[in-house]
Amino acid sequence: MVKYRLAIMTLPLCLLAACDDASKAPQPQLPPKEATQKTSAENVEKFQKQNVNDKSATQAMIIDGAKKKLPLLIDQATLLTDVSTKSNTFIYHYEVKGIPVSVIETNDWQENMKKTIQVQYCKDDSKMKVFREFFPGGSAYNYFVDNKLVYSHTITPAECH
Repeated sequence: MVKYRLAIMTLPLCLLAACDDASKAPQPQLPPKEATQKTSAENVEKFQKQNVNDKSATQAMIIDGAKKKLPLLIDQATLLTDVSTKSNTFIYHYEVKGIPVSVIETNDWQENMKKTIQVQYCKDDSKMKVFREFFPGGSAYNYFVDNKLVYSHTITPAECH
């Protein structure tokens, strides 16, 4: 069970793998908090009552794991500042600087972003398949300039062919 949880918790890190800051010193791996503490009767009772198809606990672990890596500089113009979930959808919050809003609002820029998002989201590797399984509502990509939403795109597993 611990190995399974570790595998699931690394999923958000894998999604952000291309954005890792290699200049940081590696941190020692610590066992999960659950492995170092005894399980309380209350937690066992919650577990027993949980619906077998309820993904919310695992979704929360994925979100919490991803938040620990934020903020994350994606490129010279894009900073990933927050992630969240709503209605089984993984939500990215990006801040954009250096790209005029007039460019972001063009059809060419938006179509390019849709294609880029689809390529990354629809990758046919095991990590992305698991990610899509845990967030069947898809992923929402929200781009902000000066705290104003200027572009949003949502993709669902159904869009992957």
